[in-house]
Amino acid sequence: MKILHNYIPRRSVAKLFFFVGIVWAALVGPMSVILVLQDFGATNPQIGMFAAITAGLSMVFQPVWGMISDKIGSPRRIICFCLGASAVFFGSVFLTGNFYVAVVLLLFDMIFRCGMVALLDSHTLQEVNVIPGLQYTHIRWAGSVFFGLTSLVYGGVMDTWGVMTILPISATLAVFAVIWGIFVAKGEGESGEYALKRIKPNLKKDTVALLMNKQYVILIIYIALSALALQPLWIFLIVFITSVGGTQGDVSRLHAWRCVVEIPILFLIGSKCKNVSSKKLMVIGLFFMLVYVAGIALAPSYFWIVAAHLVGGVPGFIFGLTGRLKYLNEITPESVRSTSITLLGTLEIGLGAIIGNLVAGFVLDMYGTRILGAVSFGALLIASVMLLFMKSDASASNKEERV
Repeated sequence: MKILHNYIPRRSVAKLFFFVGIVWAALVGPMSVILVLQDFGATNPQIGMFAAITAGLSMVFQPVWGMISDKIGSPRRIICFCLGASAVFFGSVFLTGNFYVAVVLLLFDMIFRCGMVALLDSHTLQEVNVIPGLQYTHIRWAGSVFFGLTSLVYGGVMDTWGVMTILPISATLAVFAVIWGIFVAKGEGESGEYALKRIKPNLKKDTVALLMNKQYVILIIYIALSALALQPLWIFLIVFITSVGGTQGDVSRLHAWRCVVEIPILFLIGSKCKNVSSKKLMVIGLFFMLVYVAGIALAPSYFWIVAAHLVGGVPGFIFGLTGRLKYLNEITPESVRSTSITLLGTLEIGLGAIIGNLVAGFVLDMYGTRILGAVSFGALLIASVMLLFMKSDASASNKEERV
């Protein structure tokens, strides 16, 4: 294939590709925290409260990791540090049978894990902006491959030996990812002439300017309202699946199916949508997300839950993510790239996780999955209003960059 022929043989791209992939593989375990809590006997309201608390911690610490990353100019180093600390706390849950000790360990895990996906995007964009012809979608599909394969393995492991078995496996993957990140994965954006050209940020001044950027604020509000609609459906996916007769292993297998579908969509965007505006990509993503929410709310069986994810959820996620990162790259300065991405995630967490998950836990207990789906659909429609205020071509008034 053209993409593989042109880019994968290049050493810097191959290192970046594998680093992104192995970090995503290491995150499969910690992202299954809800299954771990259920294994300890947590109720839906307890899970909702846990999600809200972890969201509060994420709102505090995620921008901190972003600002540190911009200060030292290396998202990769912060990813390695945080991934190593996360592995220690998440892996230690395997050693305790006490619910409250496990909760404390998982809260510390979240402190270090909360910024890793955003920093991984920041590191990828840093490399995309210095490697000619490379696009974000060329690298992002590494996450789909590694995350999907790991999820597929975990599905079998959980069904055979139980949920807790994935904890030591996850810690081992994280250690390998840290070693690769420290000793192998240093990119072109951190070395040579590119490092010398990097603008040294005045973090206080640049962050204030960021928050005064009208288009950035509109993007934040849109993402936060979308998260209010969508994050509860992801956090409580196990409830939707068990309500139609599925198992914990089916959750992990669904993640694997999602990743299988993500790969061709990423290739499609990388090859056919290079000139499509960031706003149009987000509109397409919103349409598919509406299909997804309606589908999962009305699904009568596990088959239809899977169908809702593959037909609506996956393309909605990929188009939306690509559009928002492209828009972010157009409207924010490179000197505070990590800060801009992690601040975006902070507001996303604030509404999506703290408010959304806390409310969702009680809605599920009182009214069930269909009412939660209806609430999410309404919240997504409200979020769509913000797209009307976004520039159709944000790059027209900013320097041209690519995702």
